[in-house]
Amino acid sequence: MYKVIKSVIESKRYELAEMLTKIDTFWVQGQLSEAEYEELIAFARTNALPENSYASMQEQIDTIFKKLAEMELEIASLKGNAPDTTTKDYPECVAPTGAHDAYHAGDKVTYNGVRYICVAPENVAVVWNPDVMPSYWQKVE
Repeated sequence: MYKVIKSVIESKRYELAEMLTKIDTFWVQGQLSEAEYEELIAFARTNALPENSYASMQEQIDTIFKKLAEMELEIASLKGNAPDTTTKDYPECVAPTGAHDAYHAGDKVTYNGVRYICVAPENVAVVWNPDVMPSYWQKVE
């Protein structure tokens, strides 16, 4: 298995996260030694082509903000301060007409019967609904 994986890495025709997952899987299954595992991980990272392996900067930022919002909700629930999810606290999402009535981080809405909290960066005025800009909205379960 080692030679096959190394050959694919040498071709540079792989997505880094997927390759690292495959290497982990083969190692856990005992198909790679510890030394082979470490070598392949380093080799994959060194040879990864950015255009095949990395999300755009905006996608990475959106993912980070989404995860931060999820963590904040989890921390609040662990502290017993979970957000109130009653309908009155989640008004129907209405398309803003400009920056003056746009949504901001922490704003709550109901959109197509689903409750959301805006997780956009603090300085971003959101004029898009969860269908158009899902990375700026955290679904509330």
